Amino acid sequence: MDLTVFFIIFIFFLSGLGFIAHEVEEILTQHDWMQRNAATLKQRFPKLEKEFDHLLTMDTKAFAFAVLEEAIVIVLAIYLPLHMNWTDIIPIGIFLAYTLHLLVHIIQGIIFHGYIPGLVTACITFPIYAYVIYFFISISNYSSYTDAFPFILAGLAGSCFLLLNLLFSHWIGKKISSLF
Repeated sequence: MDLTVFFIIFIFFLSGLGFIAHEVEEILTQHDWMQRNAATLKQRFPKLEKEFDHLLTMDTKAFAFAVLEEAIVIVLAIYLPLHMNWTDIIPIGIFLAYTLHLLVHIIQGIIFHGYIPGLVTACITFPIYAYVIYFFISISNYSSYTDAFPFILAGLAGSCFLLLNLLFSHWIGKKISSLF
């Protein structure tokens, strides 16, 4: 096996473990944390009250179903293009978007001046995901600064995709949770 192929498989495996750890941290802490901190959050960020109210309705079971849906979509969005030899831009777009998601957790922790759900694993896995992006850019044909546009576009597209999927996953998570 070629060393590059082995390294790519290792990176995907490590990234997958990071994703699982991060999402498990969020599942285990989100609901209780939101119940304890909702009043403070609403007072500090009144324009986001509607979002906080929504998160208060996401119990642990609903959040777990939402994460399961997100995981399935992300795996398919990364695996299918690689398997079908479509392009390397789609997986990189997903990695860029998810890495931005991790960075948002870190920024939220700084703004909140404390722990938020997902912060610990975001701090641990952010460097791994940033390296994955760097690695794929370095082995691609897009490694010069003048060719950065496809990666920026992929990151924006991936972010829009993951944001829309986040809304859907929360909706479907609450629907499925209500059945059990």
